Amino acid sequence: MKSKFTILTVMAFTILIAGCSKDKFNENDAINAQKDLLNLKYQHEMDLESLKQKGATALQQLINTAALEQLKLNDSLKTKSAINASKQDYSVRVVDVYTNSPLADADVTVSSEGKIYTAKTNAQGVVTFTALYLFPSSTFLVSKTGYAATQISQQIAGYETVKLWNTTDLSNEITGSLYIETDLTNNTPEKVGTGVLVTASANIPTSSNDSYTVYFPTFTNASGIYSIKVPAAPNGYTLKFEQIAADQKLYVNATEDDAVPSFPSSLPRITTVKTYFNVNNYNAPVPTVTTSYYLKVAPDKGGKTLYFSPYNYYYYNQIFLSAVGDKFQVERLNISNNNNSGNYTDVNMFTYDANAKLNVELVDVTGNIIQSAPKLTATAGPNGKLTYTNSPEGGNGYVHLKRDETGVLLPDAKGVALKAYAYDSYSYTLSNNNNNPNLNTAANRTTTNTYLLSNKGDKKVVNFYYGSGDSRLKQVY
Repeated sequence: MKSKFTILTVMAFTILIAGCSKDKFNENDAINAQKDLLNLKYQHEMDLESLKQKGATALQQLINTAALEQLKLNDSLKTKSAINASKQDYSVRVVDVYTNSPLADADVTVSSEGKIYTAKTNAQGVVTFTALYLFPSSTFLVSKTGYAATQISQQIAGYETVKLWNTTDLSNEITGSLYIETDLTNNTPEKVGTGVLVTASANIPTSSNDSYTVYFPTFTNASGIYSIKVPAAPNGYTLKFEQIAADQKLYVNATEDDAVPSFPSSLPRITTVKTYFNVNNYNAPVPTVTTSYYLKVAPDKGGKTLYFSPYNYYYYNQIFLSAVGDKFQVERLNISNNNNSGNYTDVNMFTYDANAKLNVELVDVTGNIIQSAPKLTATAGPNGKLTYTNSPEGGNGYVHLKRDETGVLLPDAKGVALKAYAYDSYSYTLSNNNNNPNLNTAANRTTTNTYLLSNKGDKKVVNFYYGSGDSRLKQVY
């Protein structure tokens, strides 16, 4: 038994000595094999005692363990041999992307077998590395002060020239204003304001198959103006703009918060909705709102409110005015029971006190039509239902100018209007004009975002438009 263990011990030390006589390797298997052999030596006395107690079975286990460690070491030696056989020399040539002139003193860096190798290009713009072991995915990082860094695959190093871009001469400029439709109730786009990120990017070829992208960011100032200093770029620049979230003011017939999105269950009005904007994207629809005013009758006995809305230019729910200097006053009303969809509102659904005189409010949806509201009234008959009558001033329908008990118009009953549309040669109407225009307006113009600045000193002034919105936090109608 003792002689067999002596043989095994000699085998273990032989393996250990063989391992120690070899060069150190970076492979984990080789390191682990050496550690395991040292552990065998350290455990010698304990193993001896164990063998005395367990006999031949334990001896065989120890022999198997030693053989396994020898196999690991052999595999490590084979791997090292394969690495040495695969080593080769690599050359990298570096030139200026514009002039194609060789670039001396460019730094070229590569990693091989866990070590970093760096060298500078010579006067011909060439650097050579000898006996490198590289993987197919290995790359050479190429850089030079004043130039944008890049990299090239080891697979095309020596066959392709690396092109570097000089970024120190910032004599070119792209500038302009950014516009956005945060207020659809006017005819003029707004400026985006301060702090919006604008990025100019240039794609630079490093070889016939590879390229890289360089980015030049800036931010708009308080006036929505951006300015980016850039070097001349062989393929020009592409501008990108970050998404903006802002409250948008607009007219709506209704929103998703309304139970019924149609008049008179929902009323036309101005509101603000959080909106997301992207350049040249107009996916958020602009609501078509043609109702600039409506009439609101005092609540009936059940608390219900009757509304009249203008229908169109020619027929129903018209308020006629006359010019007084540069302003207008109401002269007569033709108010039927048609709403702005051409459907009838059943006035018989509303019941008031018998023979009641009811106040009627003219609601200015836009907020810029009426300076002082006219005084209007509606009359209920003996049955409490609204009566359809003619007025002394020539109006007809359910609503008229308000009079006192003697039939005289109340002071300032005609009110003052700031806007009106010509109806015929002698009168105007408060109704929408002939074309029933949308109260919301948006330019929604598109601007290309790619520009060439390939010559030194080129300058571009480009105004970009975010538009009416890409999406909204809630749906509007």
